[in-house]
Amino acid sequence: MTVSPSCKVRFLFKPKVSAPTAVVGSPGLRSIGKLALNLLREQLQPKLWAELYSPSFPAVHQTRPSYASQPSLPGWAGGLLEGKALSLPRVKFFLTSAPTPLVVVEGYHANFQGQYEVAERVVELLGELGVKRMYVLAGYGLEGAEVACAATSLNLLEEAKKFGLEPGYEGPFMGFSGLVFGLGMLKGIEGLCLFGKTQPDPAEPENPDPQAAAAVVRKLDAILNLRLDSSRLMGEGKEGRN
Repeated sequence: MTVSPSCKVRFLFKPKVSAPTAVVGSPGLRSIGKLALNLLREQLQPKLWAELYSPSFPAVHQTRPSYASQPSLPGWAGGLLEGKALSLPRVKFFLTSAPTPLVVVEGYHANFQGQYEVAERVVELLGELGVKRMYVLAGYGLEGAEVACAATSLNLLEEAKKFGLEPGYEGPFMGFSGLVFGLGMLKGIEGLCLFGKTQPDPAEPENPDPQAAAAVVRKLDAILNLRLDSSRLMGEGKEGRN
């Protein structure tokens, strides 16, 4: 698999860190991954060190993105107004060294033609930084445990069981996070995905579920001992989508 030059990476600085762990999330089912990642950024205050841009990132999708069980068709190109600033759609990479070296990846869904290119470039950057393990935060809409898991190695699955985690979802894991999870396995980065149980909202797939996101954060905190306060999420409501 080769990487096309259409992905552009802007480095704010080159991190100097030894074997960090990555945490990956993106917009998706009930905004669980996004809400959890927002909390990590708020409480750990990681520094932005790189941004990945792609012509496959629409400012607005023409249809619901692929995680909503519909094709991710071409959308409309453009910029994003964030506060008083204009920016382009991008994947953002953050780094914190305390309490443990951690790379936080805030994903963005590409159109179908660019999904593999974007995910492979993300995994490549993580590999260059020395990442050997990633935790992916997402949601699932089936009956089961409050937080279920999936792992790309049997050893990691056994470790997850120590924290009361068991596999509880079978089926497609679509979009940015699913591809990064799978391509990481091919590149030697083992991964554990934490799926928060939620009730899908067909009319508004990203309608936030802060309770499910908080459950995912608590499991991640138990594994990594990040000393996070998940109670902050319970007041998010729809503002968590901003």
